[in-house]
Amino acid sequence: MPHVLESELSGPGVIIRFSGQVNGDEIYRLNEQLMADPAFIRWRYQIWDFSEVAQLQATLDQLRLFALQDAAAAKLNPSQKIAIIPRQQPASGLDRTFHTLEKVWGAYESRSFSDLDAAHKWCTQP
Repeated sequence: MPHVLESELSGPGVIIRFSGQVNGDEIYRLNEQLMADPAFIRWRYQIWDFSEVAQLQATLDQLRLFALQDAAAAKLNPSQKIAIIPRQQPASGLDRTFHTLEKVWGAYESRSFSDLDAAHKWCTQP
């Protein structure tokens, strides 16, 4: 799972850009690493950019686990937003499923966007 993690020096957030093939287990482990980052408690947003992913494999159970991870993460930092930039083709709908599960089991507000600028604008608005 190739990915690039960008902490924003002038902003209170992180951007995770993915490419290639990505699976749910790798996302889960990466999310655990993010929660362990000392800067995690200061972040106000995470932008997960899947727009360059060739193949994404995640089950409904894994999506539910991501929302449960966020519920645990909210005990460390309750003030984050999660923005997702999904793959454009073929659209999988995994982002919409995640948003629903996040409302039920998670703790963070989450939305999908078509590009980084729109996601960043939403994440940085009060």
